[in-house]
Amino acid sequence: MTVLRKLWFAALLAVRFLFDLTMSSIAVARVVLSPRAQVRPRFVSIPLASRSPLEVTLVANYITLTPGTLTVDVSTDARTLLIHDLSAGDDSASSRAGVTEGIEPRVLKVTR
Repeated sequence: MTVLRKLWFAALLAVRFLFDLTMSSIAVARVVLSPRAQVRPRFVSIPLASRSPLEVTLVANYITLTPGTLTVDVSTDARTLLIHDLSAGDDSASSRAGVTEGIEPRVLKVTR
């Protein structure tokens, strides 16, 4: 992959991160400020396609820097993340899909 193409994907990743940061900040503020807080926290285990330490670190930091989510642990083989999602509710599928279909592919386009 050319350097120019990687720079393009890095710029898209930065723009998408700012968008996710804004939207999740609004969602967390809405939960915190509402009189009937609908907080449904959950720990979610997420398998990763990322293999290098850089890829795993970027995915984990993206998750942690987004309000409402936090990377709690990385497995010893670096193939699974344990995250805490403030609004995962009873189903962890949406949290898992948000990482495996959203965040991680964007990071991999920059690093591979």
